[in-house]
Amino acid sequence: MAETPPRPSPQAPEAKPVKGVFSVNAARFLGRKAQPWSLSQRIYVYAEERGDGRITLQRLSRNFMPAGPTRIIPRERLLADYLPEPSIYINKVIPVMRRLEDDVALADKHRLRQELFSAEFQYQNVLRQNEDHVRAIFGLGLTYLDRQEKENADIVFHKLMRIEAAFQPEHKHLFNDFGIQMRKLGMYDAAMQYYARAYRLCKTDEHLLYNMARTLYEKGRLVSSRVMLEKALRLNAAFPEGRAFLVFLEARLRGDAAPEPDLD
Repeated sequence: MAETPPRPSPQAPEAKPVKGVFSVNAARFLGRKAQPWSLSQRIYVYAEERGDGRITLQRLSRNFMPAGPTRIIPRERLLADYLPEPSIYINKVIPVMRRLEDDVALADKHRLRQELFSAEFQYQNVLRQNEDHVRAIFGLGLTYLDRQEKENADIVFHKLMRIEAAFQPEHKHLFNDFGIQMRKLGMYDAAMQYYARAYRLCKTDEHLLYNMARTLYEKGRLVSSRVMLEKALRLNAAFPEGRAFLVFLEARLRGDAAPEPDLD
């Protein structure tokens, strides 16, 4: 009689990424020695798991909005030291965040319709509630760039440079748009600082390197531009815009006449 093959053991379901509100002892969160009066004090934070498995934490404001500086901790530490607070997340944080996202979406619509003063008003309204809201900061900066207000755009640029979340993959299209618009307004040094900041966090994006090459070209630095393009093409040899631009640059470096590719 043939033996019955053993049944495969069931696989444990894959853990869902962490996302929600947690609380922690105030002294532990602030890195201070606990005092008797502080043992009952708790701080509420919004926690969200990153692609690398670590957790980004941000304190909740009085309006139950994640705001202020972020910190990153291991997932194991979150589960060991922090208590989940699902009722606060569901009843307080989610409704506030949804309203804010609706406000940002309305501001985006105004900007895309070139209703730039209405867009500015809506973005500023969001930022009064959460001064570090990444999409609203990008939107406000793009609004100023569309209005060719370099000084205001420069203020937004410096704010973005201080916020690591602005350069995360989910905001890739926004920081590309922002850098392109700075370049078009001749803000070449700011654009290069901005792209360099993004490149430190993501060294595998050929479009980022391509945009750096375009900025260097417009600054008149053709050799450096070619170096950046070659890096982009090492990442993606079939990158058509990069290959066309490299052909043009090499012709310019040889002193040959060549039609300039579209840099918009």
